[in-house]
Amino acid sequence: MPKATIVVPAFNACATIVETLESLQAQSFQDFEVIVVNDGSTDATLSVIGPFLRDKRFRVVDQPNRGLAGARNSGIANAKGEYVGFCDSDDLW
Repeated sequence: MPKATIVVPAFNACATIVETLESLQAQSFQDFEVIVVNDGSTDATLSVIGPFLRDKRFRVVDQPNRGLAGARNSGIANAKGEYVGFCDSDDLW
């Protein structure tokens, strides 16, 4: 069980999500999982996050578009961490 879960809601985020996920991957604290919630994207979001799935801490929840709150709720429902945090798909940590 990871100490923390980071939920990244993503809707048509292919232009920014790679940098976001790279910033999460580069954290000095490593006891976390990242759940990318693909919220019905119609662009290449799923394709560009594919390489991150080689990192066992990263996974995807794919769903029809439910909006930001729906994506966050799906991430929470799938979280395994003791703590849950949110990082938008265009933010850097």
